[in-house]
Amino acid sequence: MRRTLGTLALLLTIAGCGSDTAVEGSPDPPSAEVILVSGSAGGGRVESEPTDVSDDADLDAYVAQFGDALAADVSAAVRKVDGDVVLAQVVSVGCDVPPGASLQDGVIVAEKVAKPLQECFAPVTTVGVAAG
Repeated sequence: MRRTLGTLALLLTIAGCGSDTAVEGSPDPPSAEVILVSGSAGGGRVESEPTDVSDDADLDAYVAQFGDALAADVSAAVRKVDGDVVLAQVVSVGCDVPPGASLQDGVIVAEKVAKPLQECFAPVTTVGVAAG
């Protein structure tokens, strides 16, 4: 019992001695929220750069590559994004939907799927939408 209490006290002491490496006044830059929209057999091809879909004409031209359901879902996601510039990019076409995505240097980058499926009935198109 005495050994257990001593070990517990040591662990609590060590846990309280951590260092905080954050510097006041220089917070991490906020990461843009990326909305992922997916649809089976939605069409489109994986893109290496996003498209500015900030105005209605550009959005209409962009979603023309997709089937009706995915086009409607992407349009709805674009309308939810708060920002002067809104970007859309096909980040994945395959059997899996990425678990998330982030905006990195102006490009929407999908997270890797941990356990990708080897086959599927129809490819799933995933589009990332974010404020630019």
